[in-house]
Amino acid sequence: MSTSTDSPRAPRPRVGRLRRRPGVALLAVGALVALGACSGGDGSAGGDDDVTLTFAWWGDASRAERYEKAIDLYEEKNPHVTIQSSYASFADYWTSRNTEAASGSLPDVFQMDVSYLSQYGGSGQIAALDDFAEDGTIDISTFPENVMPAAKVDGRLVGIPTSTGGIANFFSTGLFDDLGVDVPAGDLTWDQYDDVLSQVGAAGADHDPEVNGSTQYVQILSVFEIWLAQHGKALYTPDGALGFTEADLAEWWQRATPLFADGGFVDPKRAEQLNGADVLGAGVTASELSFYNFLVRFSEGSAGGEFAMLLPPADDTANRGLYLKPSLELSMSATTEHPEEAARFIDFIANDPEVSKEFALSRGAPISQPALDALEPEGLDKQILDYWERLAEVAGDTPPPPPEGAGAVEVEFTRIAQDIGFGTTSVDDGVKEFFSTAPGMLG
Repeated sequence: MSTSTDSPRAPRPRVGRLRRRPGVALLAVGALVALGACSGGDGSAGGDDDVTLTFAWWGDASRAERYEKAIDLYEEKNPHVTIQSSYASFADYWTSRNTEAASGSLPDVFQMDVSYLSQYGGSGQIAALDDFAEDGTIDISTFPENVMPAAKVDGRLVGIPTSTGGIANFFSTGLFDDLGVDVPAGDLTWDQYDDVLSQVGAAGADHDPEVNGSTQYVQILSVFEIWLAQHGKALYTPDGALGFTEADLAEWWQRATPLFADGGFVDPKRAEQLNGADVLGAGVTASELSFYNFLVRFSEGSAGGEFAMLLPPADDTANRGLYLKPSLELSMSATTEHPEEAARFIDFIANDPEVSKEFALSRGAPISQPALDALEPEGLDKQILDYWERLAEVAGDTPPPPPEGAGAVEVEFTRIAQDIGFGTTSVDDGVKEFFSTAPGMLG
């Protein structure tokens, strides 16, 4: 499942690293939907020869500042190494990487999303990191074993997770109180959750401004994945085909029909008018199924307020369908001229306690134990970490990376679901359209 939907931003040319100067802010990019973690070891390496590494990631200005501070720290400990960095929005980022992959010029180290791991790892464009893990250059000894299948393609370690993420069910406690609706305090079935959203829609119809229950959660592939797992199915089969039927998808998308009718879901036209702002953070909705580390983002929205976080709905709490997803991974180009230095830099970002303190929980909970131990969370960070611990208690094994083309399938899934929400297509026609296009996108 994918974690990022940044707003468009032209990628910065990879021509030397962005330097911070007093009074000059970093250029901003759009907010992102998927986030990640941190780092152990002091990152210092021997060697006298000067080395330049290129490093690219997607994200916003806040993430850029954190990465720049981490890079400064690495260069201080390794004065023979210079890191040239660049970043872009999620969509622009992969456009640039695809272009570089075609010409054999990928960055030495770059941020990887699990949805693209098979595409790059299966074609030999990123290096296998098994030897570096075995000799300790990249220390994965404290990484949870149940997460590591998502870092491998064809049995080879091709991505190093820096954090783990997962879905939470957010509730704006202030809005619920204003509307006179009780905030759920325990486990919910899917029908019970929909009923809560409908109650909010009814109570919020006369609120100024109007408040709806939630965004259209049936358009989120990561949430559909949870629902499928609860029904003993998966997004993809082991051989890379779709793992669900037309009937499954129709049942899922049909959940939206009554919720649009009673205000349980916000009208997509209204959400579109916010120009990319979070409807939950703006107080337009009172609930959201989204990644747990978005708590800070929602809290800093224009409506502010406090949020409760529960596990996603499940009709059977013994089968929640949840797992810890690598929020971000780091991969190495197969053509790098400095694999040893690139591996040391990856280890530094993943394990160093000082880097971990810099990122805190902005990318999710660190996967590395030294990085996690370095944190002293308070306030929202403490709430995030508390939720992560609850999620980790019930999480199953992380599935392997999805097949090549999964990123395009997710885009198609969301597009058609949104067309249904806008009323430009029916559920039945949308299901037929998806199954006529999505299978051909998988390679």
